[in-house]
Amino acid sequence: MNATWTSARAAVSVHRVSMVGSALVVACSAALLTATGAWLEVGVRGAGDLAGSMLLAVASSFAGTAVLIALLVVSSTFTVALRPRAREFALLRAVGATVGQVRRLVAAEVLVVAAVAAPLGVVLGLLLAPRLTGTLAAAGVVPAGFTMALSPWPALATLALLVPTALGAARLAGRESARLDPAGAVRASAVEAAALSRGRARTAVTLAVVGLAVAIAPFVAPGTLGAAGSSLGAVVLVLAAALAGPVLVRWAAQRALATAGSRVGAVGALALANAHGFSRRLTGAIVPLALLLALGTVQSGASSAMADAAETQVREGITADLVVQGGEGGGVQASVVAALPGVVSTGVTTVIPATVQIDQEDEDVPVLGALAWEAAALRTVPLQGGYLDPGVVSGSLVDLAGERAIAVSRDAALGVAGVGDPVDVRVDGVETQYTIVALYERGLGLGDYLVGAVPPGASVADSDPTLLVQVARDADRVRAAIAATGLAVTDVEGYAQEVRADADRRQDLSTWLLLALLALVAVMAANTLVMVTRSRREELGLLRRTGATRRQLMGMVVIESSLTTLTAVVVGLACALPALVGVGQGLLGVPVPVVDPAVTGALVGVVVLIGMVVPTAAVLGATTRSRWSQTSRAR
Repeated sequence: MNATWTSARAAVSVHRVSMVGSALVVACSAALLTATGAWLEVGVRGAGDLAGSMLLAVASSFAGTAVLIALLVVSSTFTVALRPRAREFALLRAVGATVGQVRRLVAAEVLVVAAVAAPLGVVLGLLLAPRLTGTLAAAGVVPAGFTMALSPWPALATLALLVPTALGAARLAGRESARLDPAGAVRASAVEAAALSRGRARTAVTLAVVGLAVAIAPFVAPGTLGAAGSSLGAVVLVLAAALAGPVLVRWAAQRALATAGSRVGAVGALALANAHGFSRRLTGAIVPLALLLALGTVQSGASSAMADAAETQVREGITADLVVQGGEGGGVQASVVAALPGVVSTGVTTVIPATVQIDQEDEDVPVLGALAWEAAALRTVPLQGGYLDPGVVSGSLVDLAGERAIAVSRDAALGVAGVGDPVDVRVDGVETQYTIVALYERGLGLGDYLVGAVPPGASVADSDPTLLVQVARDADRVRAAIAATGLAVTDVEGYAQEVRADADRRQDLSTWLLLALLALVAVMAANTLVMVTRSRREELGLLRRTGATRRQLMGMVVIESSLTTLTAVVVGLACALPALVGVGQGLLGVPVPVVDPAVTGALVGVVVLIGMVVPTAAVLGATTRSRWSQTSRAR
């Protein structure tokens, strides 16, 4: 056993460049997961109050994607780091090492790297989590001055996720060389398999079908829940593309070679032939770039679609002529405006922060019962005058006049509640049970919960009542008269634009979380390209010794990098497209992809920058060192 650890430390030292890159990816992943876990734990502990419930909702919605991406990044990194060493493992088998010894050596190497990188990342995550509460407060998730009480559980959970994932990836990377007989292992290490195994092909097809099904889920279950599923579908499609990648790369290289013919010259022909023969190697470079583009495009598109949907639902859901804000209190505001000439009627709507529990099946289990409470808001509805049209699909808003009656959006009630079911509502520490009297569609614009009046005992001092005004004629004159009283007044279109701007501001936190994920994927992509390029040192050295000039080598690498980058862009956009169509259908009711052109263009630029610059710089550095080495030997 001591010999295994000694060999592992020596191997890590010899392959320090790839191992340092792997350690960086592990540390970044550990920091991200630990910070997310800390938020999640604090949210669970305070799930019964408003701040805890909001933090739990934000952390849990981000945690699933963060865990999936982090595990994918770590496993891919170690796979790419160990796969070029197939010849080394084959030689160990050839000189008498057993399968078990090779596996233990690989596992020890991974543990050496993880033992250093993971704790550093965990400490960084524990330091970052409380320092980001300012961002959470700015987004309205927690109150100003909120403090986080940390515990070791997020760190332990992070280590429990990352270390087995790294070991599993290492085991898979060295499995083929370890299982072959020594002579066969040496032969297999020199060339790549031409076809996918049956199991890998079946898994790729299965993941593609599942990814498409999840991406188009909004056609069956419209709303925010279906749109969130669409985003996950894009990641699943990238996994399917990763498994089928060698076939895709081989086909792309073959078609490019057949189309270009002799026009590409010797350098281009060699580059495309290399891509065709080493398609698995290039797949390792393509997948992280495609994941970076697909994840960023889908998440930014979903955020844009949610803001569009909120604006549209407000525009369609408010049937009043004018919207007035800025009064000291709802009654005073209404009486002043109602007395103005041309005003037919007024109605006040107020938003009240609350926590809500719909599903009560787990109320006997204390932990699950606490998690069932979610942060929400109650919007009071003027019962007379028809100022709001939330798009009722079941029940009637007229019944909100009854005691303890509530209307719930279809998104909030999906799968757990219907008309006649109870809903527990907690406002200012007072818990009341309401009965659902209606379900409606426009929850993004008008809120998920509507009531007929402010709950008894609820504090509305911090609420900003909104006055909805119906006018008989000359709306512009009435609007000017209201503005003269010092109140802020606008039409429905202007108010919808204000809601859109507010939704965009609330997306700032989502943007920062998305940037954290994209930064992790970008680090993995750059590290992967460096490792793939470094694994070709012998190949490039052989070409150099057989007469290839430095310019020819650089030209070959540029052509390969162009093919890799173009394939990554096509695969990334192709994997994102079904999800974007699903998001458009689920949130806007139109099966058209929702794309943020600025973000998508920037992501394509980042992919091109990483895909072209990193391998070119790595080869340039390798050839420069080789030239200095040859000069030194000549002297």
